[in-house]
Amino acid sequence: MRHRIDRTQPIRYEVDVIGRRRSCEHVILYGPPGAGKLTVARALAGGYGMRVVDNHLSVDPALRLFDFGTPEFADVVEQIRVTLLGAAARAGLDVVSTFVYAHLVDDDHLATLISASQDGGAHVTLVQLAPSLDALLLRVGAPSRAATSKITDPALLRRLLIDFDLRTPARSDDLVIDNTALPAAAAAQLIADHVGLVPVDAGRSPDRG
Repeated sequence: MRHRIDRTQPIRYEVDVIGRRRSCEHVILYGPPGAGKLTVARALAGGYGMRVVDNHLSVDPALRLFDFGTPEFADVVEQIRVTLLGAAARAGLDVVSTFVYAHLVDDDHLATLISASQDGGAHVTLVQLAPSLDALLLRVGAPSRAATSKITDPALLRRLLIDFDLRTPARSDDLVIDNTALPAAAAAQLIADHVGLVPVDAGRSPDRG
């Protein structure tokens, strides 16, 4: 007996057809400006098939409308991040996302991001990159940051580190990596080992297929 397909209804591959939601891994990679978050995230994407949701995917669009730090700016940034993480989790995609976390100040925002991933079925791991102050000051002045909206002034970074606690981990059990002299690929491997990610070249596709 053939079954007719109701094309007016969306096909829910992950839940209705397969009968279960496919699990996935979401890594929230945080640290001060210049910590190397995007570089390590890209190493995770290249080596372990993760999708990258970097800080500036949400910050740059919000800056087109609102000044940095305004309530409207913060709302737009959060909405974009929640939408992307939630959609990725529901699709079963492994994701590494990045942002600058200020201890206590960003706790509610962080909880919202975690919920967006978990509500979609993802397992969430928090990882802090914690290079030395000298390394941070050197990296923010790198030429590669000049054409971006990233912080490029070492003096501004110093002020941010005085005004906000950007060094205390969000949670006591977060994986903390001192990547002062650690290559991005090595940091990515530490994260992958901690989470249990399988390298792409070991037979695992970026779509977990």
